[in-house]
Amino acid sequence: MKKRLFFAKKIRNVVVLCGVAGLFPSCNSDVDFGEQYKKTIYLVHGQNLLYTKEHRYGTENDKLVFSVYCASSEPITASVSVLLQIDGHALDSLNARGLLENEAYVDREILPNGSYTFPAEAQVTIPAGQQYALLEVPFYPEGLNSDVAYTLPVTIVSNSRNYDLSPEARSLVYEVKMINKYSGDFVGTSADPSAVRPVQPVLKAISVNQVRLPIHNLEAEEQQYLDSHFMLLTIAEDGKVAIAPWSNAKIADLGGNFYDEVQQSYELHYRYTDDNGDIFTVTEKIANVNAPKIVQ
Repeated sequence: MKKRLFFAKKIRNVVVLCGVAGLFPSCNSDVDFGEQYKKTIYLVHGQNLLYTKEHRYGTENDKLVFSVYCASSEPITASVSVLLQIDGHALDSLNARGLLENEAYVDREILPNGSYTFPAEAQVTIPAGQQYALLEVPFYPEGLNSDVAYTLPVTIVSNSRNYDLSPEARSLVYEVKMINKYSGDFVGTSADPSAVRPVQPVLKAISVNQVRLPIHNLEAEEQQYLDSHFMLLTIAEDGKVAIAPWSNAKIADLGGNFYDEVQQSYELHYRYTDDNGDIFTVTEKIANVNAPKIVQ
């Protein structure tokens, strides 16, 4: 009798457990829990608002490229069109934030009309099964002021499937930094009759074959001396370099200047007159800090 009661109780327990188990989905790998995260549209690099990209003078068919991305836990099953526009408010926000964070911040400016071609209806389409699409904006840098930090601020307006728009990366301020093969950060020595001093000039690209740099006794490219203490180098294809004063600087080319393309180095000979009327004859030897090492 006790044995029959024991087995009856055991059977009831099994039935109850099976019934409870039926209330929950199976935990095997075939179960589809659905999408875990909402699909969200954003601009790549937009999380910092400002994105700086180098562009080289002389590049044919140059473009500013904006990457529009759809973040999701599952691939999209139908294409989505995304509408974008130029947004001056994004640039205003960047400049306001920059000034709050750094009193020496220099305002960025929007590229002037004629230096780019932005379609009236700027739209990209992310194909089904893909996650991003590119908006390519033709760019024409000729004639831009080399001392202005130019940008193109762009914002996502909407998308055809009403996916969420990322509040942190909906806008992007694309800053253009112009370079050429002669520009960059340099290091070396500058010698006049009184001293030999180490120098670390920044050579700023002005055109395809021109760079600007400070005379040898400046610590850096200090804007307050831009009118009187800078020179312009024009580099010929054979490596010969012509030196000319930038703005009102009193600088004379002494000849014998050259650029070594392999070592990415300059040897410069010039004379300049300082604010006191003192005249200095200078030999400057500098090389690009990022030049490849020459194996002897």
